[in-house]
Amino acid sequence: MLAQEQSFQKFVWTLEKKWIQIVCVLGFTLVPIFGGLDYFIIPKNYLDQNLTYFFTLRAAASLIVLVQFIILKYSPPNPWNAIHAYVFTFIVGGIISLMTTRLGGFESSYYAGLNLVLIAVNLFLPWNAWKGALNSLIIVAQYVILNLLLDPEYQVISIINNLYFMLGTIVISVTIAHFKFSLTKSEFEKMDMISNLKSQQDGDYFLTSLVLQPLSLNLAKSNSVNIEFFTSQKKKFVFKTWRQEIGGDISVSNVITLKGRSYAVFVNADAMGKSLQGAGGAIVFGAVFHAMVQRTKMMEVLQNQYPERWLKNAVIELQKTFESFDGAMMISMVIGLIDEELGLVYYINAEHPFPVLYRDGKATFIDSQIYFRKVGMLELRSKLFVSLFQMHSGDAIILGSDGREDLMVFDPAVNAKGMVEDENFFLEKVERGKGKLEGIVTALQESGDIIDDLSLVKITFNPPKAPASLKNGSGQDSSSPRLDHLKQIVADGLKSGSMDKAIEAAKEIVEAFPIESHYLYFLSKNLNKNKNYKDSIEYGERFRNRNPNHVNNLIVLSDSYRRIGDSKRAELLLRDVFSHEPENPIALNLLGRLKHVNGKNLV
Repeated sequence: MLAQEQSFQKFVWTLEKKWIQIVCVLGFTLVPIFGGLDYFIIPKNYLDQNLTYFFTLRAAASLIVLVQFIILKYSPPNPWNAIHAYVFTFIVGGIISLMTTRLGGFESSYYAGLNLVLIAVNLFLPWNAWKGALNSLIIVAQYVILNLLLDPEYQVISIINNLYFMLGTIVISVTIAHFKFSLTKSEFEKMDMISNLKSQQDGDYFLTSLVLQPLSLNLAKSNSVNIEFFTSQKKKFVFKTWRQEIGGDISVSNVITLKGRSYAVFVNADAMGKSLQGAGGAIVFGAVFHAMVQRTKMMEVLQNQYPERWLKNAVIELQKTFESFDGAMMISMVIGLIDEELGLVYYINAEHPFPVLYRDGKATFIDSQIYFRKVGMLELRSKLFVSLFQMHSGDAIILGSDGREDLMVFDPAVNAKGMVEDENFFLEKVERGKGKLEGIVTALQESGDIIDDLSLVKITFNPPKAPASLKNGSGQDSSSPRLDHLKQIVADGLKSGSMDKAIEAAKEIVEAFPIESHYLYFLSKNLNKNKNYKDSIEYGERFRNRNPNHVNNLIVLSDSYRRIGDSKRAELLLRDVFSHEPENPIALNLLGRLKHVNGKNLV
């Protein structure tokens, strides 16, 4: 309370100084102007001897008040500023009282000018009743004393009449000033409370932003993959001397090793909600994501995963984490891995804006359909799978939150601003910005008002040299010679029955050209026939992570799991088959075999 009272006093001093300056301006402006009234009010027989005297009084008063104004202008607010108000009253009220002594004393109508001084000072200044009463006493005392001394022929009834009206003015002005002061104090206390709450809120924002910053890091260092970030949160604030921003957008990148290959891992995510709520979601996401990356770096067993499995496990872990908030916290994202040698991108898009490919000056969407809902959404039914995209040297992939399209742009059709509805809007901005993040942001800002958090991630593939697996004899990027040769070996092996050669060639294909997904199914099926069920499962699961609804692969996987004794997993896979083909004869046959194992009817 003491601190608040001190703050209020400083506020009053500032307000008081400002209004005393205004009163002074009125004084050195109106006091001379009212000199014109003297010419008409002073009786003709007293005009010559009084007009010069009155003008001299007015000039002296105006000069003093002007000096007061200058002093106030260059002095800081302090409790002594109030003295200038009392001096103003004494000077201006004094000259008016002296004028009344020359114009009939208590009979003069000039005393009305004293009422103007009372009203101006008492009502303009943020004064309580005591200060207003003291200011009024100065005027009344001057008026009464000067006229009693200089007007020996005064009439008591005139004193009573004039004082009656003056005291009425005093009561009214002091009462209004007192209640105005009380309202000012009440409003200050409310504003101070709001300011304190705002300060506490900004403090919370500031601390939250400090937590969020080290989670949104670009740590992917690679000779072939370059990743750039741009983030501008919508909520910007000032806390003490710091200018910060807070929101739900977060971008992260790092490098991990899987199956002996180096991958740049990246994510661009947008948590549900604005400012603090969104930042809370981003912090949870960032903490979980960094924990997953660090675990992978530290644990060899996690490094012994294919990229499809790592991505799927990452999304499942994030989903379980966000599900614990019962739907109150969700996040959209694109999460992916880039093979640093091959430029092959593995990614999952969870209801995030489509990734954009910038190639040879043209921007196009990589995807055209949303397959998965936001992470954290309850009762998700869609099966996760991993999408693949092969980058060429010089390609750039640009990811962005929905802030890239949440713009208010001018619509000439309705002569007003409206939300962007053109699905190719962002593509145009990417091309106008020539694929550079700064240029894209500038193009967006020039197009309209961004009304949401905006984050962009640019991933560029520029290998020092084309991967050996992608080079032909001339050194140009081309996968044809080697890949065609391996495919021919597989085909010849199938014709001649040399399955061992075909399988080895297929393994080499999926290792050197992992985008050739159908060879994963080929391996799963033929390794199953060769009774190599463990390897069959490995390739079958990799293919399932890319294409979860491939019925024949599900059947092969189910049979392989059954053969190694994992009947529970075999049952789950058959359920997937029946969800697509309820009368599939092979699946029904496998079901019958499972019944003999555990006696359970799945149909």
